[in-house]
Amino acid sequence: MFVQSSTVLMVFFFFATLFFFNVLNDSDRSFSQKLSLIFASIALGSDGYQANIIGAVESCLAKIYGSSVLTSTLSTRVSNAMLIGDIVGQIGFGFIIDRMGRKFGIVACTIFVCLGIILATASSGVTPTGLIWMLIIARGITGVGVGGEYPCSSVTAGEAAEESGRSRGFWLILSGNFIIDVGFVVATIVPVILLAICGEGALEVVWRLSIGLGLLLPLNVLYFRLKMLNSDMYQKEALTRKVPYLLIFKKYWPKLLVTGGIWFLYDFVSYSFGIFSDTILSVAVPGNSLMQTFCWNIVLNIFYPFGALAGGFVIDRLGRKTTMASGFFIQAVIGIIIGGVAPQLVTNVFPLFVILYGFFLFFGEFGPGDCTILVSAEMYPTAIRGTMYGLSAAIGKAGAAIGTQVFKPILQALTANTGDALKAQGYLFIIGSCIGILGGIITVFFIPNMTNDSMEKLDIEFREMLAENGYDINQLGFGDKTNQLESAKKGDDH
Repeated sequence: MFVQSSTVLMVFFFFATLFFFNVLNDSDRSFSQKLSLIFASIALGSDGYQANIIGAVESCLAKIYGSSVLTSTLSTRVSNAMLIGDIVGQIGFGFIIDRMGRKFGIVACTIFVCLGIILATASSGVTPTGLIWMLIIARGITGVGVGGEYPCSSVTAGEAAEESGRSRGFWLILSGNFIIDVGFVVATIVPVILLAICGEGALEVVWRLSIGLGLLLPLNVLYFRLKMLNSDMYQKEALTRKVPYLLIFKKYWPKLLVTGGIWFLYDFVSYSFGIFSDTILSVAVPGNSLMQTFCWNIVLNIFYPFGALAGGFVIDRLGRKTTMASGFFIQAVIGIIIGGVAPQLVTNVFPLFVILYGFFLFFGEFGPGDCTILVSAEMYPTAIRGTMYGLSAAIGKAGAAIGTQVFKPILQALTANTGDALKAQGYLFIIGSCIGILGGIITVFFIPNMTNDSMEKLDIEFREMLAENGYDINQLGFGDKTNQLESAKKGDDH
C-alpha cells in the first residue's frame, strides 16, 4: 500500500508539474533560471537518502545473514562504496561541467544515479557474499552519479540565483544542504514504514525497497533537467579549449586547501557520527529491537534539516565566516559535554542523550554543513567553478571515507581499553569535538565573507590573470558566439 501510494503521488507530481511548466514560454531566460533553482539541486535529496539508507540496509543484512557473512570488513566496504564513488563523480563531473556544459553534466549524473539504484535494488549472487559484493559495486556506481550532483547541482543553482538577483546564500542552502538533509530524514522514515508493513520475516523486501524507492526522485526530475539551459554566466565565461591547468592551480591552490580542508574536517565528523547512527544506538541501548532502532533514527535525523534551514535564514545576516565558525564551536562544546557524561546520560536519562546528540548534528548543519557547500561555489570564477567545487567536495568525501573507515576500529579499541562501550562512545564525541574546534579556527582565519560580493568580480579577475599570462581570452565562451551575444542583448533589453 505504501509503495503504491508513493508511486501514485510521484506520478501525479510529475504530470502536474509537466503541465505547469509547458504552459510557460520555454525560451524565456527567467523560466530557465527558475527551473535551475528548483530542479538543479532537488536531486541532491538522493545523496542524503542514499547515504543514510545504507545504515538500515546493513541492519537488515546483518539480521538476515549474520556476522559470519556480513563481516566487519565487508560491512565497512558496503558503507564506503558510495563514498568512493562520490569522490570519482565529484572530480569527474566537476571537470565535465566546465568543459562540456552544465546541462550535459547534470543530465549525465542523473542517469548514473538511476542506473546505480536499479542495480543495487536487484543485487543477487550465487552466494550471500556474492550478493553483497554486487551491492557494493552498484553502490559505487550510484556514488559516481550522486557525487556528480554536488558540482553539477550546486554550481548551476548558484549561477541561477546570481543571475535572477535572488539571495545567493539562502537559495544555495535551501536547494543544497537542506535538500540533502531532507533526504536523510526520508531515509529514516521509509524503513520504519516498510518494516511495519512487511515485518521482520521479510527483511529482504524491506532493504530492497528501501534502496529502490530512492529511484523515484531522480527519475522524475530527469525530464525537467532536459529542459534546462546553460547559465548566461557559463556561456560567456566558459573555458573549454587549451585550459591552462598549471596556471590555474598555481593561482587557486591556497583557496582549494581552505575549501577542501574545512570540508574534509566537517565530513570526517559528520559522516562518522551520522552514517553509523544505527551502531551508536545499538551500543547505547543494546536491548532495542530493529524497529526501535529505526524509530530512534527518525528522532536523531530530524535535527539535520532544521539545522540547515536555520543556517539558511541567518547566513546573509551574519555572514559566511561567522555562521560557519559559530556552528563549529557550538557543536564542539555539545560534543565535549556528551563525551564527558555519556555513560550517565544513556543509563539514567537516555532521551536527554538523544536530544543532545540531535543538537550536536543540528549545529553541524547550521554552520559548516551549510557553508562548505556555499563558499566552495562562491570562491571561484565561473570558468573553473565546477572543477574547483568538485575537488573541494571530493576532499570532503575523502574525510568521510576515512572517518567511516576508522570509526569502528577506534570504537573497538577504545571499548577494549576502557571495558565500557558507553565510555568509549563518549571518547569518540570528544575526538570529533576537537576536530570541530580545528575547523572553527581555520574558518576564522581563512574564510572570506562574500555575502555582498558579486561572482562577476571573480570572473573579471580570472580574465585579467589569463590575459597577463598570454592567454587569448577571445576563446572564452561556450557554443555559438553569435547566439551568446544575442542572448546577452536580450537580457540587457529586459
